[in-house]
Amino acid sequence: MDPVSEFYLREAADMAPVNILDEGVMGHLRTQDWGRAVTRLRSLILQAVEEYGVGTVLVTCSALGPVQMAAIRDGLPVRALKIDEPMLERAAVTFAGPIGLVATFPSTVDTSVAWLRHFQPEVEIEVSCDAGALEALLRGERAEHDRRLIAAAEEMAARGVAGIVLAQVSMARLAEEIRSRTGLPVLESLTTSLAGVRG
Repeated sequence: MDPVSEFYLREAADMAPVNILDEGVMGHLRTQDWGRAVTRLRSLILQAVEEYGVGTVLVTCSALGPVQMAAIRDGLPVRALKIDEPMLERAAVTFAGPIGLVATFPSTVDTSVAWLRHFQPEVEIEVSCDAGALEALLRGERAEHDRRLIAAAEEMAARGVAGIVLAQVSMARLAEEIRSRTGLPVLESLTTSLAGVRG
């Protein structure tokens, strides 16, 4: 949550973000107990609306697919947006060819693919998922994480993709370097989510 908060405080000074963290709901998501996860997330959203007067909700959990987000949105009095939803929609609609999906967390791949196909059923997707890069980042080896991610992106460019999607917030800071190294459009979920929130 910290990179998201820092980005919004820096880039959206006109907004007043309220962060709500419920680590318990992660257990429901890990076991794919979607009913309980959706119920809990809806409860948190309604609480935020009632107690804090929020007008838009940004859901930062990467595990939620189109079906779960539709259930969360059903009947809500405010707009709810998944953080990587605008990014994946833009990639599916604007990339004129195969999409390169770069990830470091395996479950994120399935969800991201589901969203891309939700927006463009016939989309061609090339996937690179390097769990070792995430392990390096969690050990504090940021340079190793970055090296592996950049290598994965360069491999995607060699495969002939039309553009690259960085599937997790932890990768967003590498977008500009990957653009310069590959010459491809590269999307990340921080700037695209802000555009979605403002839209």
